[in-house]
Amino acid sequence: MNILLKAFDGAKYQPLLKAAFEDRDIGTCITITNIEITPEIHAKKHVWMPAKPLRDALYPSMDWNEIAPLDAEILEKMRNAEAMFMPMVDRYARRGDISYAERKRQYLAHLRYWNHMLDKEKIGLFLINHIPHQCFDYVIYELCRAKGIPTYHLERCYSVDGVFLVKDVEASAEQLVPEMDRLKKEYVDPSKEVPLSPSYEAFYQAEIAKTEIPWFTGARPKHLTRKSFIGKWVGKSWELLNNKPKKFVQATLSPDVWHRKFTQHRTMQFYDAHAHEPDFTKPYVYAPLHMQPEETTSPRGGVFVNQELIVEMLAAHVPPGTMVYVKEHPAQGELCRSEEFYKAMDVYPNVQFVPRNCDTFKLTEHAVAVATVTGTAGIEALFLEKPVFLFGHRFYQHAPGVYRIHSNEDCKRAVQEIFTEKKKPTLRDIRIFLKAIDNLTAPYEGGPLRSDQASREERAHEVGLMMRKILAPLFA
Repeated sequence: MNILLKAFDGAKYQPLLKAAFEDRDIGTCITITNIEITPEIHAKKHVWMPAKPLRDALYPSMDWNEIAPLDAEILEKMRNAEAMFMPMVDRYARRGDISYAERKRQYLAHLRYWNHMLDKEKIGLFLINHIPHQCFDYVIYELCRAKGIPTYHLERCYSVDGVFLVKDVEASAEQLVPEMDRLKKEYVDPSKEVPLSPSYEAFYQAEIAKTEIPWFTGARPKHLTRKSFIGKWVGKSWELLNNKPKKFVQATLSPDVWHRKFTQHRTMQFYDAHAHEPDFTKPYVYAPLHMQPEETTSPRGGVFVNQELIVEMLAAHVPPGTMVYVKEHPAQGELCRSEEFYKAMDVYPNVQFVPRNCDTFKLTEHAVAVATVTGTAGIEALFLEKPVFLFGHRFYQHAPGVYRIHSNEDCKRAVQEIFTEKKKPTLRDIRIFLKAIDNLTAPYEGGPLRSDQASREERAHEVGLMMRKILAPLFA
C-alpha cells in the first residue's frame, strides 16, 4: 500500500508511527511536514514534501503541462469542498488581504495537483495528525473521499485526555455509538455503580467541582482591553518601532492600515456598547462565541462557521420570554469580526450581548441550555446536567443531552424536548459516556503522565497501537 501522511512533525511522533505501521507492507510513503523527516516506517520509497509551500498553494516543481485539466465532473463533485475551503483561507488572511479571486485560484491549484497525485501515486491511505483544516489538506481529504480512498485523522479530546482515530469529520467519533449502546444495557440497573479509571474519575470530579476557566479558552490580549484607540495601540506601536522600524514606517504611512485598525476598533466598541449584564431570573440559552479563525468552526462547523446563523435560528425558535445570551470569546482579537456580524444578531429583541468578562460558569449554571458549534462550553454544560444545542461536529455529539442541529426542524424538536418536556442529561448518563470514551481511546500523547506510565513515548506508543488495530483491515 502507498500512504500519504501529514503533520507528524518531530521525534515525538516516531513511536506512534512505528507502532501503527511496524511490519506493514508499505510501497511509497509520502510525508508532509514543516521540517524534513523520514518516519520510522519500513517503506520501499520515502518522499518528503514541505508543508509551507502547500499552505501557500505553491507547487513550483510541477509542470502543469503534464497534468490533466479539471473537468466539470470533478468540479461539481467537489462543490461542497469548495464552499468549505473559501472561508477556511481566513486563517491565513491576517489582514483580510486574500481576495475571492485569489482564494479561488488556490483552491483550483490544490484540486488539480492532488487530483493528479492521488491517482499517479496510487495512494491507498491518507492519514493526518489532526482534523484537516489547513486548506490544502481539506482538499486532499475531500478528494480521497470522492475517490474512495480511506482517510483517517487523530481527534484529540484534550479535556478528557483521549485520542480517537476518526475517518469522517462529520461523523466524528462514531465508534462511540455502539459502545454507548452496550454500556447502557450493562448499566441499565440504576443502582449499579459506573466505575471509571483513576484518570477519568479525577476528570469527572474536577468537572463537577470546576471553579477555574480552562487553560485552552485563552485570554484576551491586554492591549485590546483598553477602550481608547491611542491607549490600545501606543504600546504596540512602540514595540514595533523598536523591533521592526521599517515595518513601523510602512504601517504608519499606509492609509489602508489606518482604515483597517479604525474599523476593527469601531467593531469592538460596537459589541461593548451593546453588551448588558444578564438577568439570571429569566429563562435563557447561553451561546458563547468561538474564537475565529480556528478549526473548531472551520471545518467542524460546516455552514455554521458563520456563527450569526446559530443565533438567528435560536432567536426564531426559543419559547416566548426566553433570551439568548451571546458572549464574545475572551481570546477573540480583531480578526473575523465586523459590525455587520454583531448587528445581524443585535436586531432580535430576545438576543442580548453580555460583557466579555461575564462569568462563563455562572452563565452556564443558570442557563436552561447551552448552544455552541463545537466548544468546550458544551462539555462543561453536560456536567451541570444542562442540554446542549450542538451545531458542528465533535466527539461529544454522541453524548446524552446533546441535540445535533442542522435544520430548523432539528432546532424546533430540541426546543420542544428541552423547554416543554424538560429533558436533560444526568450525571449517571455522563459517567457512562466517559466510560465509553475511556474504553475506546488512547491517552493523548502530549498529556500529563499517569502513575503507571514511564514516558510520553509510552503514551505515543499506545496511540500507535490503537491506530494499528483500527487500520488492520486495510492491510489484510
